Amino acid sequence: MKCLQLVCILGTSLFFATHRVTIPGTNNISFPIVHRNEGGDYNASTGVFTCRNTGQYWFASTLTKFYHDSAGYVYCRVMINGMYQLQMYTQPNTDVTAAYSMSFSAGFHLRLGDRVQVGDRGNPDHIINDFDTFFSGILIKPDRHFD
Repeated sequence: MKCLQLVCILGTSLFFATHRVTIPGTNNISFPIVHRNEGGDYNASTGVFTCRNTGQYWFASTLTKFYHDSAGYVYCRVMINGMYQLQMYTQPNTDVTAAYSMSFSAGFHLRLGDRVQVGDRGNPDHIINDFDTFFSGILIKPDRHFD
């Protein structure tokens, strides 16, 4: 019961956003169509999730390369506070014009103010701008501050 009370005290944090927009002047990707944003921690304009509740979070993203696009590969990264955490990479062995998806899901411990985002390491214009591309996250276990 104490854990449930703690979540109620701290509030919830959950978001799910789709599509893809490249932030001008950067390689950062925003997912502007927000389907859920409980807690308001995801900013659709910047593509950044900002931690409001310290604890364990789970994030997931899928990015899909366009069909009939001649890009040889698509390579993206996940960053916390601007620091590289993991990468997503796909390079077809045969038909470079086919569509290929790359995904990640991972848990991170975040502190107040930590910022999580997805960025492209090449040309983000090769990534589909529809529901095949998304970014989501959820607070799964807040840090205990009360007994």
